[in-house]
Amino acid sequence: MVFVLLAVPSLSNPTGPPGLQNGELTTEVGCTCHGGGMPSTDVLVQISGVPESYATDGEYTFVISGDAIDSSAAGFILTDYAMGNFTWEEGLDIHYVPKVEGTISHNNPNSEKTWTVNWTAPETNVGLIHFSLIVNAVNGAAADPGDKWNILSFSMSAPGEAVSQEGDGLATRTLSVGHYDTLFVEVDDPEAIEREHQKELSEKYFDNGNLYYWPTLGILILGAVVQREFYERRFGGGPTHLAKELAIPQAIKRGGLFLVLLYFTVYGYQNWGQVEGILVGCLAAWAAYGLYRTWIQAITPTKVSDLL
Repeated sequence: MVFVLLAVPSLSNPTGPPGLQNGELTTEVGCTCHGGGMPSTDVLVQISGVPESYATDGEYTFVISGDAIDSSAAGFILTDYAMGNFTWEEGLDIHYVPKVEGTISHNNPNSEKTWTVNWTAPETNVGLIHFSLIVNAVNGAAADPGDKWNILSFSMSAPGEAVSQEGDGLATRTLSVGHYDTLFVEVDDPEAIEREHQKELSEKYFDNGNLYYWPTLGILILGAVVQREFYERRFGGGPTHLAKELAIPQAIKRGGLFLVLLYFTVYGYQNWGQVEGILVGCLAAWAAYGLYRTWIQAITPTKVSDLL
């Protein structure tokens, strides 16, 4: 019996929540046995057809809806604090909540998560009328934190205090609370976004790295060659002498290599691609520099050390 008494407060109410919880209106404190007892902005609660101000004895059609991600059904509870009168079509799973005047709720959770009710305004001007609507989006299991609910409070001004829409404008006028993006806007996975960002960065670094690495390497080599030529002439006495019997065979080999690479530079640039053509062109330039070194050493005057 103790366990049963402890379990009763935690059981869900498939036929709608009670009108009072611990002496307080359910429409004000919410569904304490669902969602950890706290409202959630993940639930989008909407009601359409609500005028800015009511007309005495006027009749209005409210369309109530509520939804949340991963919910399979929903229920509601709505009150006008007994200021008007609610009606609905016969056969709809809606009832007046016992012991609390002016409050209606669902009979069974609705998988379509929408309800249509009629509301008749009071016959006299009673001033501002307040409403409170709660929609509970459930996952079909027993009441647990997976169920979520939200509360929407709104008011109607007294007759003549606000200009109300009519016809289609009134039917489409919608009051809501909750986050639209949780239902209607596709939210990307943060991890997927980060993976795409890292992939983009890696491709950018790869492309830019190759773009800057090879030209930088070429500039460094060119700088080293120029520096060598300068220091050799300024401080080393010029290039060393190369005997003609060595220079001629070397010049023939380097000259032939230069011509072959020059041909493939033009051919590769036109047929293989610009990058490949430039790469072979750099090798041809290196062969041309080797041919220049052979020639400059061959015409260098001999020194005593060379003769010895």
